[in-house]
Amino acid sequence: MSSAQGYAGVQDVWPTYGYDTSPPVSTGHVTSGLPHVSVADMSHSVDHVVHGVAHALHELLEPAAIALGAMSGALLAGRAAMAATGVLAHAAVRAAEEQRCLLRQQESARDAAQQWESAAFAAVRVNARRTVLAARLARLKRETPPGSPPPAPVLPPPVQPVGCRLDVTRQTLAEAERALEQAEAELAAWACATAVADVADARDTSWQRVLAERRRPRRRTGAGTPPAAEPARPSVESEPVPVTRARGADEDEVTSASAELLGALPVEATPEDSEPVVTALHHALICVRAGDGISAAEHLEEARIFAADVGRRVRLRADALFQAAAQLDFLTTEVPSDVEPAPPAEDVLALLREAVAEGRPLRAADRDRARAAVDDRLEQLERRYLQQGAEHVLGALGGEPALWHDTASGARCAAFAPPGWEPDHWIEVTVHPDGLDLVTCRGGPPSPIDAERCAEAKQWAAGFEQALARLGLECDFRFDSEAVAPRSPDAAPRTASGSSGRERPGRSRDDLRRRDDGPRHRQIDDRDGRH
Repeated sequence: MSSAQGYAGVQDVWPTYGYDTSPPVSTGHVTSGLPHVSVADMSHSVDHVVHGVAHALHELLEPAAIALGAMSGALLAGRAAMAATGVLAHAAVRAAEEQRCLLRQQESARDAAQQWESAAFAAVRVNARRTVLAARLARLKRETPPGSPPPAPVLPPPVQPVGCRLDVTRQTLAEAERALEQAEAELAAWACATAVADVADARDTSWQRVLAERRRPRRRTGAGTPPAAEPARPSVESEPVPVTRARGADEDEVTSASAELLGALPVEATPEDSEPVVTALHHALICVRAGDGISAAEHLEEARIFAADVGRRVRLRADALFQAAAQLDFLTTEVPSDVEPAPPAEDVLALLREAVAEGRPLRAADRDRARAAVDDRLEQLERRYLQQGAEHVLGALGGEPALWHDTASGARCAAFAPPGWEPDHWIEVTVHPDGLDLVTCRGGPPSPIDAERCAEAKQWAAGFEQALARLGLECDFRFDSEAVAPRSPDAAPRTASGSSGRERPGRSRDDLRRRDDGPRHRQIDDRDGRH
């Protein structure tokens, strides 16, 4: 190899990255056991280093004890903001399951990156629910006429995982979930009672039974709730055996069906959402008391149809509002200016703020604009993450922190000499926003071992790819030359503890990404093919 281009992307987010810090791995620990090897032992040496990197990372990062870094947290929040609410709900279930395993002192099968992803996604979901619920309570306080004041539950503070240990974050999530479920249930019971009062006599004994059942504590069933988290009670879609028209319905059956249908509506349903269902149930109760059980059965069937339609519409609306809240939170989180030179457009933030505050989902065109803003910030964060991860792994492979310098094109460059190469040959590594370049260099006249160094460099590049993969970074080097590049002897490797090398421009790149390359970061929502 004389030169190779590597098109890199972030697969898994290592949880300990700050904006200016790398995972807490001692390069001395990783490389101190490396022997000085001959050219023939290059492949074995690289493999040794790769496994040393992996061992050190996993040894020093006990999942429950580590804290989430600011950049890792922002990256995970951005991915969550791009994900469907169902993905976030399933992540919440995984985080809860992993916390239960921890409490039972069982060893979890998920590694630190996966466990932190579940916890971070769950935090985004909880915070989005909290934001949407707080906005709804504020609207009700402004708009509800005197006489039937809405509840005013105390909401938990937002979950802030950055800087917190994983076990503490999980515990905080569990407490926030319980508090939100209680607040949502209280508001849902009020909304149901308000809808009944608008249509029927809430003092009626049958309606009193229905409302009492609705006030009973129950687990949340709302937008984005995955099957594993659904409460064990009937849903609108899985309805009971309907009352036959030949027999009709009696009052107990109408009352039971009313409690079931209203209890199965999402907790985000407003009195206006519930009104068609309550109206149909009210007519069923009137008919059964008039002795017309067959008409009562027909109204019950109508109520079931309304309930199914209301449930679908409310869940879609809540999903859209949760995503808007998650996107707004991600876009308003402070990011260093050298990571994101231009902040998100203020008009996009205004659209998201209005959607959450008014409880009205964005229109299709506005959703696309918000998604593009999130994607742009996420791409900037992934570029910084890729750069820091590559520099960290290269430092471990080199055995001593390297002296990096910036080029005029915004790339970062350093020289590395694998064992046995110095002083005449080295590998020049350039970290670009979208990937990595490797160049095999020579600091003197042509040498008989130039071809041998090129072959060894390919082995080194393969080991480099494996080490990057240990940190969740995907990279595929593609070689385009078989000649050693001449360089000045002054460009030979320098370390942070030694003298600096002379700054040199980075290589140009006519095509940073091939037309058929996929997205730079992992796809989250496989159902719609978007990342």
